[in-house]
Amino acid sequence: MTPENYKEILAEYDALLSHAMLCCNRLTGRAIDGQHLAYVDTIFTKLICHGISLRRLSPTLDAGVPQELWDLPSACAVGRSLIEAYDALAYIGAPQISRSEREFRILLWDAHDQVRRLTMLEKIGSVDGGVNEIRQKAASLSEAIKSHNCFTNAPKDWQRRVANGDPFRPIYLTQKELNAAHGVDHDFYVTAEMFLSQYIHTFPFSIHQLMHAKAGEPGAIQLASMPLRYAIPFIVKAIDNMNAIWPDAQDAVSADLQRLMRQWRRVAEHGVKGR
Repeated sequence: MTPENYKEILAEYDALLSHAMLCCNRLTGRAIDGQHLAYVDTIFTKLICHGISLRRLSPTLDAGVPQELWDLPSACAVGRSLIEAYDALAYIGAPQISRSEREFRILLWDAHDQVRRLTMLEKIGSVDGGVNEIRQKAASLSEAIKSHNCFTNAPKDWQRRVANGDPFRPIYLTQKELNAAHGVDHDFYVTAEMFLSQYIHTFPFSIHQLMHAKAGEPGAIQLASMPLRYAIPFIVKAIDNMNAIWPDAQDAVSADLQRLMRQWRRVAEHGVKGR
């Protein structure tokens, strides 16, 4: 990858992230109707924060920046966090699900919060008076989950974890089911998560690449572009979700920006095979 190619990606990233930030700003001060929309609003803000951090971690290739840090592992960690924020946004904010299904998802979300709080407090031996209240709330939410009419539709192994009081995911669908529901190419998603995770977990794949990468060289520029190129499609999908939920909050979009969004949306929905 040439420096010119990389700077084109940066420019596209900047344009799309700026549009996402504008969408967020247009919702400021707006009344939020429903708990799931309160979640969506906060998750979208979190996604944008990841986007801003990823941009700051990405090299600029600007000769005027002395000793620029090429921190690919941190960029990959933030890129993966952005993708997972999109998953949560699309899962909680899905406009096409039934009221009962949405209620069930919120129950799982709230229960997971209380169970995680309780687990951490118990592991440090907390004697805070609020621990019993959290324990009771977690138990009450767990019973509400098990008695909900959507519970029997969940995977059997997930049901067993809930029934046994074991840790469980707040999203009961598999990743493949999530991707199918959200219109995301599963192979592209798996590849993005796999690549980014190699750097997060300090696996041999990433160390071997880092051993031979030198800042400014074509191979290093190519690697630096990867977190950006994996994040962009999910920024676009997140914007689509927000527009579907709050269509009246949309702003005019230039022809160039529409083209960019179509281009990267296609990557998210159809992957990169054959491109």
